[in-house]
Amino acid sequence: MTDGRGETEAWAARGAKARANLVAALRDCCDLADAVETFEGDELLEVLIAVDGIRFVMAESGQLLQGVVRGFEG
Repeated sequence: MTDGRGETEAWAARGAKARANLVAALRDCCDLADAVETFEGDELLEVLIAVDGIRFVMAESGQLLQGVVRGFEG
């Protein structure tokens, strides 16, 4: 049996990690904007692959963070 406080702390830790991942991904997006605008060929392909990875992190972390926030509010 789990105590409520430990479960709440686990959710808070997951939320903090999701938030940190989301913030890092958003910052990476800003850094990549100039590269998408100016790079060509293989360099552009590398940037586009990075954008796909960031998109995945943003979706996963955003959904997890929403769940954590809703869990604390509900």
